[in-house]
Amino acid sequence: MVVNPPVLMPLWMPLIGVVALIAAAAFILRAFLVTRRDTALSVGDIPMAASERSQWARRVDETAARYQRNELDLRGLHLELAGTLRGFATARSGEDIVSATVLEILDMADTAGPRSITERLRRVRASRRPLDTNPLGHVGELLAVWEQPSFDRDPDAAADAAIARAREVVNRW
Repeated sequence: MVVNPPVLMPLWMPLIGVVALIAAAAFILRAFLVTRRDTALSVGDIPMAASERSQWARRVDETAARYQRNELDLRGLHLELAGTLRGFATARSGEDIVSATVLEILDMADTAGPRSITERLRRVRASRRPLDTNPLGHVGELLAVWEQPSFDRDPDAAADAAIARAREVVNRW
């Protein structure tokens, strides 16, 4: 009786196993990447027509005129400008900014500054002006500055600065 040597496994069988493992790993990786939460909010992608932008600029001008006619005090001016900028930011970003707190707005914005929101607010409140280059972060920081009590030594200068910053946001973003 003649003993035959063992039959070796064909080469295509381990290749199919390796390809199946790679495909399974790719499928699992894709599932994790597709379903993870998007933390880098992209804002300002909604185009705004010039007529709509001028409508927001007109609201800022109307608020400034009401302050000049002494219909609003500095706190009232800040509240009116904050409402206008919240509406503008909602229209530009597509996110609900009208009812969001400053902390929520800063959390939504992909910042160019420090990642810690409390550190950002500390720096903004110390300098009394927004520091972020991200438009939504800039609006959030501007709202934080306006939330501070309005007991300025020179309310007209503070009002002029607030109006100028609101106009800048509407015209640049």
